[in-house]
Amino acid sequence: MKALFIDTKNNTVSVVDPQGLDDYYELIGCRCVDIVERTVGTPRSHMRFNIICDDEGTFTEDPLISAIDNLGRVMLVGSLIITGGVDEDGELIGLTEKELKKLAKCVQILPTRLHPEGRIMLTQCEY
Repeated sequence: MKALFIDTKNNTVSVVDPQGLDDYYELIGCRCVDIVERTVGTPRSHMRFNIICDDEGTFTEDPLISAIDNLGRVMLVGSLIITGGVDEDGELIGLTEKELKKLAKCVQILPTRLHPEGRIMLTQCEY
């Protein structure tokens, strides 16, 4: 399954091929994952994605912002694995080239108060 990986620990973004829960835990580096569905993009050109994230990310000492909404509000923290939708069996589907290009436009390096050097994060992320 082709997925986009936003690695907050190394401040990088890459395409990965996770094969299941063990890979999610290893990539994100956490004890408890959650899968949330979010809209990414402008209101005129948005798409829905599933995002695998650290369910306990806000409880860390220095939570690194990884997704913000259109107003700059924090939506998610910690590393993210972004996939497509789900199939008839409820299994996650990999990203298409069109979806990867869409997401690439929404991934930016932005400074925060605690990290003025800038961090990679997903922008235009909405409920």
